[in-house]
Formats: sequence, structure tokens, C-alpha cells
Amino acid sequence: MVTDTSTETDLKVMSPCPNPLSRRVVHRRKHNAKQQDRASVIVQAFLRGREQWIEEPVITQWAHPTSGMVSVLEEVSTLYNEWRACSPGPFSCFSDPLWLHTCTWLREAGLPWHNNNLNLPDEIDPSWPFHFKEFERQAVLWKGARVGEPAAAGYVCDWAEANQYAIRALQQELRRQRPSRQPLLVGARIESSVLESAAQLFGLDMIQLGDGWDYCTSSLTDLIRGQRPVIFAATLANQQGETDDFAAIKRLSEKVDLFLHVDGSRNFDYVTTLSEYSRERLGLPRLLLRHPYVDNARSSTFETGTISAATVVAGGMNWVFPPQVAVLKPPVLGTPSSKVEYVRGNDGTLAGSRDALGPLLVSLQELRFGISGVRDVYARCSKNRDTLFEMLRSCNVACERPSASLDLIIYLDKELPAALWRKWGCIRRKDGSLLLTLQPSVSASDILGVAKSICGNRANLLDAPLHETTKPDGYPLDSGTIEELTRRVASWRGSARRSGGYPLSHALYSALGPVIGHFLPLSLPADWAKQHGDRILQDRMISFGVSEAEQGSFSATFTTGSTMGNRVGLHNALANHPNAFVYYSSSSHYSIKKSVRDSDILTGRWHPSKRSRFAEIHADELGRMSSEALIRQALVHREWCDSNGESYSIILLANLGTTFVGGCDDIGSLRKALRRVELDTAYIHVDGALDFGFSPCSVRLGVPSFQSEDDIPVVQGVTLSHHKAWGIMVSGEVICYNPKQGQLSTMASPVEPRIVFETWLAQKFYTPAELKRLNAYCQANANLLRRLLEEKGIIVRYNEGSIITVFERLPPWIVEEFHLAPEGQWVHYITMPHISPEAVVRFVDAVATWDEQFKTALTHVTPEMSSVMGRSVELQRLRCHDPVLFPRNVEFVKSSTGSENGRDTDAFDIQCRRGALAFAAFSEEDVLTALFLVDAAASKTVKLDKVYVEQTADSDIRAVTLIAQKGLARYAELAGLTLLC
Repeated sequence: MVTDTSTETDLKVMSPCPNPLSRRVVHRRKHNAKQQDRASVIVQAFLRGREQWIEEPVITQWAHPTSGMVSVLEEVSTLYNEWRACSPGPFSCFSDPLWLHTCTWLREAGLPWHNNNLNLPDEIDPSWPFHFKEFERQAVLWKGARVGEPAAAGYVCDWAEANQYAIRALQQELRRQRPSRQPLLVGARIESSVLESAAQLFGLDMIQLGDGWDYCTSSLTDLIRGQRPVIFAATLANQQGETDDFAAIKRLSEKVDLFLHVDGSRNFDYVTTLSEYSRERLGLPRLLLRHPYVDNARSSTFETGTISAATVVAGGMNWVFPPQVAVLKPPVLGTPSSKVEYVRGNDGTLAGSRDALGPLLVSLQELRFGISGVRDVYARCSKNRDTLFEMLRSCNVACERPSASLDLIIYLDKELPAALWRKWGCIRRKDGSLLLTLQPSVSASDILGVAKSICGNRANLLDAPLHETTKPDGYPLDSGTIEELTRRVASWRGSARRSGGYPLSHALYSALGPVIGHFLPLSLPADWAKQHGDRILQDRMISFGVSEAEQGSFSATFTTGSTMGNRVGLHNALANHPNAFVYYSSSSHYSIKKSVRDSDILTGRWHPSKRSRFAEIHADELGRMSSEALIRQALVHREWCDSNGESYSIILLANLGTTFVGGCDDIGSLRKALRRVELDTAYIHVDGALDFGFSPCSVRLGVPSFQSEDDIPVVQGVTLSHHKAWGIMVSGEVICYNPKQGQLSTMASPVEPRIVFETWLAQKFYTPAELKRLNAYCQANANLLRRLLEEKGIIVRYNEGSIITVFERLPPWIVEEFHLAPEGQWVHYITMPHISPEAVVRFVDAVATWDEQFKTALTHVTPEMSSVMGRSVELQRLRCHDPVLFPRNVEFVKSSTGSENGRDTDAFDIQCRRGALAFAAFSEEDVLTALFLVDAAASKTVKLDKVYVEQTADSDIRAVTLIAQKGLARYAELAGLTLLC
């Protein structure tokens, strides 16, 4: 929160009104009524949201705001009024008010609230309800159906990631179909940033063809000599209005083994909703999505009247730049990623976490307009383009209207003043011509105005036939969808306060969401975002200790999340040290492992030795990298390099707060250990996604040669998240040592301006001092949790200074109720800012209650169990982390008589460690005599699954089973569960 010397007492002198914000709205200064109403919209939104606030030490203060806080809200109000009155121009290539209008329903439904479309849309984790993945999946299917693949796979993300993901899918397919042939990434008109970033991410060789297709393709054919498959990334319309020559690509495909990717981020919705008649009139082939192999035979990319792409990026109804688009692929194209238990999915996306509002909006556009609506809207746009085209031609202005888009390219004989073409939203192309797009909201006056700006009074333009603007009210969103959104957000408000399994804060949106919601239907100015974003990043570098003299050697950027930040950090390190070996710990975020395996260079796929240039280093039970294991691996790699005449250097990917246990690598000790064997790091990048959000003081940024005098580790790169400690939209930042000062590796485009706006707003309300206080609050709640759990006899693990607490895995209904994230036999609880002391107590009570109920149920049947077993026994629930008892259980299963013939100890391991309800019978001599495995589900059902009895016991296994079933029935009764037979 912004602090100043003003106090609540100072404000009371101003007015007897009960709330300082209300006082300022009334008494700020003399305005007319209309101006005053507009200024109060933001303030009133803030006040009306009071009932939904999730209070923590900072937010609690906001109930008694100072004048400094009021000034911030007034500044936000000023921005709101300014941005309502401005737009990127009616002919903008990247957005239009009609498409942006859909955002209005998001605000009315109560968004934004904290959300995350983690993983692919068909991977639904029941313990994480804060998503819109069902909407997203439907959008992918709808768009896929328009290109002949109704079961399309894919997801919604920003334009850059979509193209990168599509290229990776083709790379993965070629690893399977052409395992011995190195692919080549080729493009022509698609943005060079897409090709370059994909080449860096995936270790691909890349060529971008220029003008003179025949010469370029001939040279390419000679270079390949039929030995290398080509991933050709083409575009239907790039940001300069250029379209690839698909006839030329077809000719190339006849000479090389070509796999086609098509970027339709600007005009997919246009070309795929055209009627058959319109498409033939324009001479456009039909775009199809097709697997490059059908029944193990190579399919044709080009057939009469069609283009068959293996991957497609689908957009068009865009409201922001970079646009949110759907990336489409056939369902079996590419290689599935490994299962990641922590997120209950395969994590097949590039970014991992994704803000859910973009995917939701893509789906709502489809729901709102449908194919017929989109077709009608674009038909009016096309007619207006024809009219403007004829107007300009009548004035002898040279124009071009590409058939695959609604663009108009205007070639001027003299330069138009920059302020004038910017006013209309035009883009000045590289050759000096202007690019404009006939968007749905372009009005007759816009068309006449731009024509007069270009032609002057050389023609009578008023007689031209024009089609009116498409009105938003003509395309309402159905009431059922609105009600579902409203209901879902309301349910999130109720469940957020108990959500303890993920390092994501729900607090900030609870208070500032109503304010931010007013900005969702606005087009945020790119120049404002650039100016304030640069300032935020510069301040962040300073907070990490980068001096003014050093700032020229570091670069920083916003990202769509910490996974993308880590990708940038990794590949920027490699850009500085191309032959280095990369080391990360077994506790590193799962995306690190995915990132290194994505790269053909790091995996050594095409190196003569086939040797990979990365290694996962063992971490201890608290998530800290082992220096001994690091030295052993580094020495092996150095010896190999020495024997092969190659240079050796180290890139270390360190952690400050691992995902599951909050472990922090001791960077200083790791470097000292390396120095003992005459090694050292060349570059260190630190993932501090959660911890750096609270404070950057645990490391400092510096050039590789810098030596710290205060024992604070010096590193060359850092990653932090916005959606974790702060709780704003899924996004983040990365800072890297970059002495060459080029664009950071793998960055293909800027982020959307809302990321910068929400970061700016969060920092206005949370000063560094208040973030430290907030961290102390979270730490106090973590200490409370640990004390209460230990009082209940539950063993806990934790790192000092971390707000993550790990303990034994709980029944699945508790996991789901509290949104926990288990891993193996453990589960963790994270006391993020939205978790109050009361929430901690309620959680511990829930844990203690089920444990006591289970004990009661077992005690209830213990006498009968003793009777049927012919000896006195005690029934105990098995604790999965017991280091003594668990190995005894495994040996017991191998030697016992079971209720089933098979004794699958792996299955036993899964059930016993993860089911939380396995129990056993012990004799008075502490001899294990029977073991009972229980199936449990989040739907609150339990079932006795397997029974193992000591072979030497003179017991009737059926009778033992019946008694165990009776005990489980008693537990189900106490806990309100359903017992399955």
C-alpha cells in the first residue's frame, strides 16, 4: 500500500462522512456531476467489494484508508477515464471493440478472481477448481471442427507460445517418424521472432527464406539433399499483412520431405467461416488439419483445393496484442509428456500455468457469435473494404487487398504524418506503405475520414455505399452461460479461503478484483505499458543489487509465468555459454526437466557422441541440492570433455524455494565445493518464483566475476512470479546477465499490457516493507500449523524460513476439500496470504477428526478381530512415512496369504502410501499378523480392497475380512462416507 504522512485522523477534519474514500469522492475538488460520477466508478467499485475481501495484514488496513491510498485510487480513476476515451484506432490489425466487448460479461460475473488453467484443457484436477478448462476445451474442438478435425487437441495461449508449441509438436513427431534425420525449421513470411525463438527453445537449425522464391528453394533443396525433413512454418497473414505463397510451398514439398505448420492468429476465424462460394470466388484453398501420417503412410500436404497442415494456430476475433489463440493439432501428433503427479497431468503445454481469462474469452467469442454470426460480421467488413479500396483507387492511390485477410495495404506517393496514421490505427510497413484492417467496428465516418486523410478532397467520397458498424448488442451472450460464470466465481469466493495446496495467493483479487474488472473491456495503451513496464523492470534490477554501472549488462522482461521465465533464463545462459553443461536438482520445478529435454542440442540428439549436456542432481528430503552429487557429476563431464578435446563450463539452475518442500539450494556451499576440485560456475540462474515475490534479499545479481563481500550469493539470472506471492494474473519476470544487450533468448513478442497494469497496481498497494510483513504473517501461520499438527502426533517436514509444510498424505476427500497437492506419500500445505489462523485451525481439526474417527472405528472391532485371530491384537492405521514399519509391510505381503492370489507389492506401495486408510493387526509381541488395504476416493467412498494374513496364523481369512469390513463400515458411518462392497 502507498504510505505517506497523512492519517485517518487528518482526513476526519475534512468531512463527517464515515469513509475517507467517500469523503474524497465528494470533496476532492469542484467538478461537474458527470466528471465526478466517472471519477467515483473505481472508488465505488473498491468500496462495494468490501464484503468479499480476504483479509491479511495489508488488506486489513484498507478498511481505514489514508489519503495516500485515496490518491492511488484517484490515479487509477484517471487512467480508467483516459483509456475509456482512447483506442488503438478503428483500423487496428490487432483488436476491435466488438471483440473486446465480450470482456464486459467477465466483469459482471465477478472476474477477475484468482485462477489458473494449469496443464492441458482435458486434464482436470478435482483439487483445483479455479479454472475454465471446460470452456477452453470446447473452443479447441469448435475451431478444430472448422478445419476438419472435430477431436483436435491443443490449448489456448498467446500467439508466440502457440506457434512454439506447434513447432515442438512437429519436432516430437519427427523424432518418432524420422529418428535418424535431423529436422530443419524453415519459414518465409512468418515473423522471424517465431522462428528464432523456436530454434532456441528446441535446438533446431533454422532458415528464413527471403524474396526470390525459386532461387531460395533451389538453394534449400541443394542444402538438404533429401536427407533432412523440413518443418515449414507458414502464415496466412503476418503483422505486416504479408501472406505466404502456398503455391510455392507446394512446389517445395514436391522436392523435400515437408511438414507444414500454419499460423492463422490474425485471420483463421475469417478464412474458416467463409461460405464455399466466397472462398472459391477469392481463390482460397480450404484449410484442413491433418496428421502427416495416415495408417503409417505419409499423407499429402497439398491436394486440389486444400492445404493440409499438421498444426494450426487459430485466432481472429482478437481483443488484445499479442492475441490469445488456440493452437490445434491432431490428437495423436507429437509425444505425450511424462506424468507429473503434483499437478495430476502430463504438463504438455509450454508455459504450464496459464491465466484462465484468455481461454475463457476465446470460448465466449465462439459461443456469442457462432459460425453464422462470424460470417455475417466479416461479410460486412469485406464489403466496407471493397468500398474503401474503390475510393482510394478513384483517387489514384495504389492499394492491395489480400484475399486471405481483411487487410488493406496502401502505397503512398508521399509520407503521411505519423500522428495521422496512428490516429486511424494503421501500421507503417517496412517499405513505407500503410497497413490497415477493416474491423467490425469501423464506421462510415471512419472510412470517409481515413480516405480524406489520404486523398484530401480529390474525390466526392460521400456518395460511396457504406455498411454501418456492427453493434455489440446484436450479439448477446446467452443467459445460461452468464449464470454459469457468475455461479462459478461465487463458488470460488467461498472456497478460496481454505485453499492450501498451491503457492498462489487469492487475497489481492478479493479486494482489487472489482477495480481491475473495470479495465477488462478496455484496450490498454501499449505505450503506457512500455513506459511503466520498463520502469518496473529497472526498479526490480536495482532491488536485486544491480548498480547503475552494471545495468547495461543486464536485460529484463515480463513473461507469461515462471515456467517461461525459467526457459528464458536457461537459454539466455546458453547464449552466453553455448557449450556449457546444465545442472539442476531433483527437486527443481518439473518444467525445468521438460525444458532441457525439449532441446535437441542439450539432449545431444545430433551430436556424434549422442551425449546429453545436462544432469539432474540428487536433492535431500528438504529439497536441497547435494554438493557431493554435483561434484561427482561435474567431474565425470569434465573428464569426458578433456578426453574429447572440448571445453567445459557449468550452468547451474538453482532454487530458492522449491515447489513441493520449499527447499533452498546453498549456492555458496555448492560453489565452494566445486572450487575444491578446481571447478566453478560460469552462470547461475535462480528460480525464486514464490520467494522472490516477497523479498529479493536472499541473492544479488552481478556479473560472473563479481565476488560478494557479505556472503549473499551473486547470480546472473532470476525468475519470479506475479501470481504466487502477489496473486495477480498468471505472469512473471525474468532478469538475465546479457552483455550483448540483444533481445532475451526465446522471447518472440511482448506480453499483453494487462500484465504490466496489474503489476503496477499491485506495487502501488504493496510496498517492499509491507511484503516483508505479509511474509512474516504467512510464516507465523506456518508455525501455527506445524505446532498444531505435531500436537496431534503428525510428523511434519519443513525448511526454516519457508511457508510450505509437508506431512503424511491424507484421504482424497480432504485433499480435494482443501485443494491440496500430494506427491508420493506426502502432501503439503502452504500458508499463502489468503490463509488465516482460523483457516489453519479448521484444517488441522479436519485432519484430527478423520484420524480420531478411524481410531474409534478400529477400536470398535478390535475385540472381535482378536477373537477370530485367536490372539490379542491391536488394530492400527498405517502411517505411510514410518521408516521402520513400512519395509516390514512389504516383506509381510510377500510372505503372507492374501485374499487374492497375486501379491503386487508395487500396487501395495501405491495404496498404502497414498490411500491413507490402510491398517494392520499387531500382536502383543508387536508382530504384524494381518494387513488391510483400503481404496478411497474423493467422492467420499471407501472399499476394503486386499487382505493379507500371516501364513502361520490359524485364522479364517474370510472371518478376518468380515471383521475388517465391519470396522470400515463403522468408520464410514462416523465420517459420513459411502462403503462400497
